[in-house]
Amino acid sequence: MVFDLMLNMRTSHRAVYVAALVFGMTVAVRTVPPSDTWSISRAPAEIRYYVSRADLIILSMHDALRRELTNALAQGGPAFAINSCHIDVTGVIQRIAKGEGVAAGRTSDRLRNPTNVPPKWAAPLVTANAGRRARDVEGFAVDLGSAVGVIRPIALQPMCASCHGPADKLDPGVRTVLAERYPADKGVGFTQGEIRGWFWVEVPKPPR
Repeated sequence: MVFDLMLNMRTSHRAVYVAALVFGMTVAVRTVPPSDTWSISRAPAEIRYYVSRADLIILSMHDALRRELTNALAQGGPAFAINSCHIDVTGVIQRIAKGEGVAAGRTSDRLRNPTNVPPKWAAPLVTANAGRRARDVEGFAVDLGSAVGVIRPIALQPMCASCHGPADKLDPGVRTVLAERYPADKGVGFTQGEIRGWFWVEVPKPPR
C-alpha cells in the first residue's frame, strides 16, 4: 500500500512536471520585449525607485541561495546540493516587501525546474540574451503599467558548474539525481561566466 501511494504521487508529480514544461516552452517562444524596456542604467528617473527596491530583493535572494548552496556542498557534495536549488524565496520576499504585493523568482532559457518559467514580460529578454556572458548584460527594467519588472542575470560560478556545467563532466551521482528528479532537464551545458539563469522581480506601483 505504501509503495502504491508513492507510485501514485510520483506519477502525479510527473504529470504536473510535463504540463509545466509544455507551458514553459510556449512562453519561451515569445521573442519581442515589451516596448517600455530599458537597460538598468538607462531606466527613466520615474521608475528608478522601483528598480532599487527590486535590486534589494534580488541581492537578498542571491545571498540566501549562495549561503544555502555553500552549506549543502560542504555537507554532502554536489548531488546533495541539488536540493538547495529549491530554496523558497517567499520568506526572503516577505521580509523585504512586507506584504506589498511584490512577486519574484528565478528563471532560465534552459529550465531545470519547469515551474520556473519566466513571466510574460521577461520571457523575450531571457530568450534574446541566451548564451551571452553575464558580465556583458547588466539587466533590464520594464514598465508594466501597474508595476515595474526588473530582471538580472545569474552567472555560472565554479560552485554551480558541478550541477549546471557540461553534461559529460557532471559527477555520476549528480546525473543520477537529475535523471530521477528532472527527466526533461535542460539546465546543463553552461560555461563559466555564461548566463545560466535570471532573478526577476515585479514591484507594484502605488494605486493612483
